[in-house]
Amino acid sequence: MSTARRPRPGVTLLPARLCALLVSLGIWLAWVSPAAAYPFMLKHGHSQCGSCHTDPMGGETLTGMGRAASDALLSTRWDGGDAPRSVAELFFGVEEPRALRVGGSVRYMTGLYKFPKDGAKGEFNHFPMQADTYGQATVGPVRFGGSLGYTRVPVGSPHAQAAFVTSNQDGERPSNLVSRTHFVGVDVAEGMLLRAGRINLPFGIRMPEHVMWVREATRTDRESDQQHGVAFSYARGKLRGEVMAIAGNYQVRPDEFRERGYALHGEYQLADRLGVGLSSLLTRAELDRVLGSPDPVVRQAHGVTLRAAPLRDLVLLAEADALLTTGLGAGYVGMLQADYEVLRGLHGMVTGEIVDAGKPEAVPGGPGAGEPRLGAWASVGWFFFTHFDWRADLVVRQDSPVTFQSQLHYYF
Repeated sequence: MSTARRPRPGVTLLPARLCALLVSLGIWLAWVSPAAAYPFMLKHGHSQCGSCHTDPMGGETLTGMGRAASDALLSTRWDGGDAPRSVAELFFGVEEPRALRVGGSVRYMTGLYKFPKDGAKGEFNHFPMQADTYGQATVGPVRFGGSLGYTRVPVGSPHAQAAFVTSNQDGERPSNLVSRTHFVGVDVAEGMLLRAGRINLPFGIRMPEHVMWVREATRTDRESDQQHGVAFSYARGKLRGEVMAIAGNYQVRPDEFRERGYALHGEYQLADRLGVGLSSLLTRAELDRVLGSPDPVVRQAHGVTLRAAPLRDLVLLAEADALLTTGLGAGYVGMLQADYEVLRGLHGMVTGEIVDAGKPEAVPGGPGAGEPRLGAWASVGWFFFTHFDWRADLVVRQDSPVTFQSQLHYYF
């Protein structure tokens, strides 16, 4: 950990680039025609994530409707049909009781190639990315949910270790158990859920690309950025949202690393296939385990989101966030993704992203730290059978080697 003390700046104004980005996004929201997750499920009219997931903000354990939608709407149907089949059930045919929902996710990086750059040789690798089981049991209005998984990451990895429940550090890539979520909740009323435990942070677009800059820079991905706390969600009609009081991540030590504060996200459906959202996050930690700062750090992120389906098979996702961190100048991060379903279950995606996390004072800046850093993704995703998908991405990022990655995913 660095021992250099960082100066604490006063209040700073948002940079002109960020203001322009927010204004442009606002103009776009006003212009785009009314249209009626995977966030792109919006195009099918599924704006309320809780209809397909036990988590009202989306992700992880599927409901019965979620299993049916995966088969009837999401996946390639080799039989040409469009009605949900029994094969969409757990393990291709096991009907679950309504009071118990179980599932899991197995993801393998079948190929990761870094192209040669600046005289360095190309690198090829493959490895398991995720092996998790999760579920939820309900007893009357009370819910019990959680996950347990297995991971192997290099010692010192800033990601998966934040979800460790074991502490094995033997070897280059030690094996450990992880629990990304675990909670108890109560349905206060229809569409209102109160939960306490380790929960996904409500912020921004909930997407599977956990390395996208909007998720990395705000530390709100579903890989290991969950926090312990209390969350209240509301999902009725055109509005869905959640606010969380963050008590800290009690799977990291010492206590000085634990961030405490709040996070929230809300989305309103302006039309059947057009939703706009607001996000806000503020935390404070005595020490920052990512930046390595020895001083207390206040970290803020505030932004807007867009999900729109202006055409039948085209979905647009956008997010723009302001970043304010103790010891750094004001920063920003944003992304814009276009997802086009070429054939049923086969998606082509292009994504542009930008980040400037802010520059420490008295330190020379560069792309991503006082200057904009740009990135672009060209992706293909194929949901080739119920609960299976394959994805390939070509990622070009400023000051980084061009990478090509391919992964296979089974979720049950």
